[in-house]
Amino acid sequence: MSPRLATFVDDCREVTDEFALKALLGEATPSLGFEQFALVDHVDLIGPPHDTMVITSYPEGWIERSLLRNYYVDDPVHAASTKTVTAFLWSVIPAMIRMTKRQRHILEEAKPFGLREGLTIPVQAAGEYRGSCSFAGRETVRPTADLLGAAQVIGMFAFEAARRLQRARWAPGTKTPDIPALSQRELDCIALVGCGKGNAEIGGILNISPNTVRQYIEDAMRKYDVYKRTELVVRALFDGQICYRALNIRR
Repeated sequence: MSPRLATFVDDCREVTDEFALKALLGEATPSLGFEQFALVDHVDLIGPPHDTMVITSYPEGWIERSLLRNYYVDDPVHAASTKTVTAFLWSVIPAMIRMTKRQRHILEEAKPFGLREGLTIPVQAAGEYRGSCSFAGRETVRPTADLLGAAQVIGMFAFEAARRLQRARWAPGTKTPDIPALSQRELDCIALVGCGKGNAEIGGILNISPNTVRQYIEDAMRKYDVYKRTELVVRALFDGQICYRALNIRR
């Protein structure tokens, strides 16, 4: 890691307010070959939850237009960020997702605002909103390994700093609630419930009795303090305890 990048990481760990974090991102953005940045949660920006993160230097004109036209709902950058966990250029988005006419229009309409090319780092923490840290500018950039690596580090540490600041702002002295510890058998049963299997089917797949399946599921529901199987599956997915791929099981 370069000394400059190491300094940024250290500064993110020490930053005490959103204004300081915005200043750090403002200093780092030109070093990546860009002019503007946006660190955001992917939520409804018209009526966002109180713990939403939005730290950006995008032009006010573009922000206002995006809100008025609800562009955040169909943002192609946000859509593409669900397809990878590493930094990607906006110019490759058409190869990542099947873009709608509205999404193509959004990218074109952003260009006059200095958002011609961008680099986005997707971020997802278990049990929290999906988000991203993006850098944008008027010029094309060459996606070298050094650029992608530096952007990944800057985006991830900046987002983590923002998460820490938000927790301190809205819940002083508290910490993020612990995710319940589930056994592997409990996770197996939850995944199969998400596939639409009943206790008997799950028991046959896992070679255990239906009563044992019921006990595993009830134990997991008790740990999560929920009363419906569907809610258990949703919570486990949201917390990253199981993944969507597990719900495609065909046995």
